[in-house]
Amino acid sequence: MVQAYSMEGFEIRIDGSVLEMRTEGTRTVGMGRDSGRSFESFLAHSDVSGVLFDVRGAHYDFTPDAWEERARVIARICTPYPTAFVGRPDQDGQIGRVMELLEARGGSALHCRSRQSARVWLDGHRTDPARKE
Repeated sequence: MVQAYSMEGFEIRIDGSVLEMRTEGTRTVGMGRDSGRSFESFLAHSDVSGVLFDVRGAHYDFTPDAWEERARVIARICTPYPTAFVGRPDQDGQIGRVMELLEARGGSALHCRSRQSARVWLDGHRTDPARKE
């Protein structure tokens, strides 16, 4: 069974043991609050072994400082889970920064261009339940 939640501009769903978050449209700093709370709630109340962010349809209107803050939050939340990012070439810098922070915290991450590649990678990784807090 697939659990899902969506609002304008984002969808969260759990497919198997992977939490998938898809964002689209122009995203501003204030838009992250509801999606962030929903994302954390899904993680806290579900048996998830990996996270997939599909941001190919999103365009982020953030200042560099706001993006750094968002990258740090994502890295902190996702550290216990193998995390895959599906993005466009123009998003490489933003995704790369999140991955850098996530890996510095001991997490594992992948950046790719397709959901299928992300799922294959995630299916090959398992979260150590002892790492979840």
